[in-house]
Amino acid sequence: MKGFFASIALFAVLVSGAFAKQDQGAYKLRAEDILHIQIYNEPQVNSEVPVGRDGNIAAPFVGTVKAEGRTITELSTELTAKFKEILRLKNPQVSITVTRFRPLLATVGGAVLHPGTVEFRYGDRVLSLFTKGGGASQDSADLRRVTLRRADSLELIPIDILALQAGTDTSQDYVLEDGDVLMVPENRRNRVLVQGIVQKPGFFVFREPMRLADALSLAGGEVPTRSKLSQVQILRELPGLIGQYLRIQVDYVAFIRKNDFSQNIELQPGDIIYVPETNTPDLSRIGNFVNSYFIFQDVIRRGIFGIKL
Repeated sequence: MKGFFASIALFAVLVSGAFAKQDQGAYKLRAEDILHIQIYNEPQVNSEVPVGRDGNIAAPFVGTVKAEGRTITELSTELTAKFKEILRLKNPQVSITVTRFRPLLATVGGAVLHPGTVEFRYGDRVLSLFTKGGGASQDSADLRRVTLRRADSLELIPIDILALQAGTDTSQDYVLEDGDVLMVPENRRNRVLVQGIVQKPGFFVFREPMRLADALSLAGGEVPTRSKLSQVQILRELPGLIGQYLRIQVDYVAFIRKNDFSQNIELQPGDIIYVPETNTPDLSRIGNFVNSYFIFQDVIRRGIFGIKL
């Protein structure tokens, strides 16, 4: 019976160690982690030790050992060798578990409801960090162009949150690391720009379906006696041709006075609407407005602002 219980005890230690390796094997130890070290049938060695700020532990009977940056398996291998050498143990069954992790912190910012630094658990992934940030801010998040930056790295890892949420590409749901920064950019392409002689020129969120009348209404409408609504210009980037634009001229007056609904053109994300002051639209001024819109930064390098008329 004594042998039976000894076997059970040994099995328990080994199973405990196996689970620890399965759950924590890839984890690299950090300062302020708390470790539980034990050797089967050697209770005098059992102890709980912190990883100091210098990255070392004071291992029982063997002194200072480097722990930070190492896996549990790597640390266990070294301690096993030291216990053999110093304590003259023939085949020590060493088990190490992390009983308390130092808080893991990551930051989520940009177009989310609750930007800031949050605590996460070992094994958490990108999508859980995005959720901790409250999800996307309404109408303003470009979820297909999210980036992840690791601590001490300048590399920006592209992430498509929409693909993660849909389950179509879970390979981008990376395991979080301490110091990660997840940035959700604004979806400026999902906007239209209204400029020229209107009451409140600026960017406006595109909501499908959206027509010229909707955009002009958001911009406060015309400026009486100055806006030339019969010569409204719409600039639209040509598909697949970065920096090249189609110019659409619209007689908005015909829509207002004659119910010509063909002049109330349906808009697309990224459209630029320009309301001129004269009968002849100033194309150079239109180009300046295009250049001010960051998604068209390359336009100015393409002739007359790259506009194909």
